[in-house]
Amino acid sequence: MTLLSAAALQSPSSSRNAAITADLGTYATDYWPPHQVDLGLQPPSTVVSPMPVIEHPTVRSGALLRSYFEDFYYRVYITPTRLDLGNLVTAQTRSITVWNAWPDQSQSLTDLQMIGADGITATGEGALPLAFNPLQQRVWQVSVDTIGPAVIDATLSWLFAGLDPVEASITGNRLIAWMIAPDWANNLTESLAWLTDVQNAVDGSQMRQPCLPVPRREWEFTAIAEGADRRIVENALFDWSSRKWALPVWVDVTWLKSTIPAGTSVIAMDTTGLDFVEGGLVILYTSASSYELGEILTLTTASITLKQPTVNAWGKGARLLPCRTATLTDFPTLRRKSDQQIQTQVRFQAAEDCEWPAIAPAALYLGIPVLETRSNEPEDLAAAYGRQIVKIDNDIGAPTIDDFSDLTWPTQPFYWLVHGRADRAALRSLLYWFQGRGNALWLPSGNDDVTLLTTVASGATAITVAWAGITRHLHGQPGRRHLRIELKSGAVYYRRVTDSAEVDEETEQLAIDSVLGVTVTPAQVLKISWMMLATLNSDRVELGHVHESAGQATAAVTFIGVPKEEP
Repeated sequence: MTLLSAAALQSPSSSRNAAITADLGTYATDYWPPHQVDLGLQPPSTVVSPMPVIEHPTVRSGALLRSYFEDFYYRVYITPTRLDLGNLVTAQTRSITVWNAWPDQSQSLTDLQMIGADGITATGEGALPLAFNPLQQRVWQVSVDTIGPAVIDATLSWLFAGLDPVEASITGNRLIAWMIAPDWANNLTESLAWLTDVQNAVDGSQMRQPCLPVPRREWEFTAIAEGADRRIVENALFDWSSRKWALPVWVDVTWLKSTIPAGTSVIAMDTTGLDFVEGGLVILYTSASSYELGEILTLTTASITLKQPTVNAWGKGARLLPCRTATLTDFPTLRRKSDQQIQTQVRFQAAEDCEWPAIAPAALYLGIPVLETRSNEPEDLAAAYGRQIVKIDNDIGAPTIDDFSDLTWPTQPFYWLVHGRADRAALRSLLYWFQGRGNALWLPSGNDDVTLLTTVASGATAITVAWAGITRHLHGQPGRRHLRIELKSGAVYYRRVTDSAEVDEETEQLAIDSVLGVTVTPAQVLKISWMMLATLNSDRVELGHVHESAGQATAAVTFIGVPKEEP
């Protein structure tokens, strides 16, 4: 039987402490709820005798609460767990640290397994089995050679007795350079190909949506290899045809004017207008058997900083070029000219995004860029004035033709001939701004379309021109209502023709939307041309590199009008 001692609690009023107030019953008033008896609080009248206690012992199992300590320790750590080598262009060595995080227990490394590790070696601090004392770490040197599979996807597993394996992965791509320079007797052709979703409505309006942020880029050129170079390139093609190459951008060459010593990390040179990019590749080149690839860490207009210093010294006359990773679009045919010489035509496609600043023409008219460059004319320019028609022919009666948009869709060829790095870079920026068929601009015809007959006063809003059927045939149609007026002084004015009228058999008068602000005589006018709003007619543009970047390059495109969009 269990005995418990108890005591009745006293009222505070029985205490000898004078600071304690009297019983609340003392303060009863007539607005309190009625009560029958006010018994107050009485002091205890009796003391209960202690009762005997019987013990009932209970056993409880305890548990140690876990903390971050247990989460962090009592395991093996590897740092880093992943090595991403990117594009492997030279042999690399990286460190991997293995740490026994047991604070009170040694561990034994029994084996190091390497899967998919051709061309990879790992060197540790001793022979296996290898003991790790508590909290001890050891370092392995992992060397990756350029000789091996094109794609690096290796796993290194450290096996400790009684523990799960701990692993580190190694990824990357091995690259070799295309080592035969182009034969500059023929142009090196570079292609830029965008993708634009163009949807045409019945009324002639268009919706154009570019689908590629940067173009697909290709290079095609002729290469001639002789002697040792022939054997090298044949063997490289035999082994590497389907893999990624480090393709020198042969156009953007810089010839070294002074020696670059071995161990150089910063190369001083003018990179303006050349295809160098941070994180990209660079090649130092003298021949098919003598070249060195490097990775660009940082880039300025005056220097290149390499991730790894150069291995070899490169003397005056060696070539320094940017590289792009690329694959062969098809397997080239080697034409044997003799036992020692071959000729081949190769075409590469970039295996990476080739970004370039997109810059619109500076001249603006109604908020839309104007192509102020004059077309080169290597041949007769052949413009055409197409219509969007539907021909209905039941083979019985005369065919019916329906011109459903009732708009003219002119096409106009355009040719560029540029010289030097600055002009070539500007042309590339313009082509990137076009985004294939994505963007429209004002395109002058380049012809002498309108002949001014009389002086135009500075405040005049009408000009008198030679009769050309403007009123009779054009009557303000898109593609024939905006003028580019060029003076012999070089000044250019853009105006909209708001109305026209035939004055007589030899004269017409054109109303323009605003005054020229200067007095213009017929003798001052160089040319007055019509302008149309146009886009490229194709998503593909070809650049013909006649020489290296300091020399000439050409490009040819065809523009097509977008009449429904003309303001």
